[in-house]
Amino acid sequence: MNALLALVSVQIRLYLSDRRALLISVAMPIVIAAFFGMLFGGKSGGDKPASVPVAIVDADRSELSERIVAALAADEALKVQRLERAAAEDLVKRGKIRAALVLPPGFGDGAARALMGGRKPTAELLYDPSEKMALAMLRGMLAQHAMQVVMTNSFSGDAGGKRLEESIQALETAPGIDPAQRGALAKLFASVREVQQTTPPEAASGVASGAASGAASAPTGGKARGGLSLPYELGERAVSGDRAGYNAYAQSFAGMGAQFVLFMGIELGVGILMARRAGLWLRLRAAPLSRATLLASHFCSTTIIASTVLALVMFAGMLLFGFTVLGSWPGFALVVVGYGLFTAGFGLFLAAIGKSPEATRGIATLATLLLVMLGGAWVPSFVFPAWMQDLTLVVPVRWGIDGLNAMTWRGLEFGAAAMAAAVLAGWAALFAVLAWWRFDWRE
Repeated sequence: MNALLALVSVQIRLYLSDRRALLISVAMPIVIAAFFGMLFGGKSGGDKPASVPVAIVDADRSELSERIVAALAADEALKVQRLERAAAEDLVKRGKIRAALVLPPGFGDGAARALMGGRKPTAELLYDPSEKMALAMLRGMLAQHAMQVVMTNSFSGDAGGKRLEESIQALETAPGIDPAQRGALAKLFASVREVQQTTPPEAASGVASGAASGAASAPTGGKARGGLSLPYELGERAVSGDRAGYNAYAQSFAGMGAQFVLFMGIELGVGILMARRAGLWLRLRAAPLSRATLLASHFCSTTIIASTVLALVMFAGMLLFGFTVLGSWPGFALVVVGYGLFTAGFGLFLAAIGKSPEATRGIATLATLLLVMLGGAWVPSFVFPAWMQDLTLVVPVRWGIDGLNAMTWRGLEFGAAAMAAAVLAGWAALFAVLAWWRFDWRE
């Protein structure tokens, strides 16, 4: 019994004596738990949610459409940009904004007339297929604000009175209307005229707001309680290279491929340290080989291995789950090679700063988990809060995964891949230079 207690005591003291391992074992679960806690809501009652970035294309430029745009822009839940259609569609396709609302010419006048029985205009909602929650939010907000503006415009002021008189005249001369229905509509318009004449403008606006809330709460395309329907049609279109929309398999294979290739880079870096411990590096230095040549050989071999493994992972996903490269095949290859370069530089850097294979493996595991966590390998980066999406642009893994997504389900052009590969190559060069500078040939 005493021997058992002594052994347990020694093992505990040995563990506590390795402060680096102790720090990693404690810090890793804290960091990961904090990340997921913040990602999925944090404390209830905390800060308000980040505004959703959207664009509005107002091709109508009428007073009514301007008021709808102003109401949407004033909503704290949205971060609105006013853009031309081509620019808005490009930003949605690249994933820079969540959705874009297009108000066509004549939308304002058509919506106001539709409330009195005229033909409904059709607005268009372009959305990132990976952002279904943003789509539903913008759809509901448009219904609320559009109904409020249209009904206020129709039931109050000179514009409302003028439009009502036009509707009454059109009703009297419209052919093909059942006499009973014509009489009922005439009574309705007469009641609306009486409301306009006897209700102060601010009260009419309040009535319109209440009616708008009832219409906005109705299912899209249907009628609200009392038969009131939205005074417009809404066409929705996903903007991406894949007509099926967002492909979760393409995202998951890019993320997991990036993660496990990076873990492979760790093992190759630790292998260098094991060779140094065995004295292999000193024997190689005795040969007419420069430091740069020796390190470059490991850099090149690791790049080839990492690129091949990542490509095989992605091709396996394409074969098993049906996603493919919808952008540029040369761009896809460029991103894969760029990530291989980054993995090689990262492995050399770990070998250069590591004092021993054991300590290096612990540090590298923590560093790799942080990189893949912030890079969007576990959950897509578009799920992150807006401020974190901007902050994680400094994480090289984020560029690798976004580059693979750009070439697969987003279907972007070669330039998107070139940018991602350039960032990855830049990080690889930085790590390689630091490794050359810091590497110690003796343990």
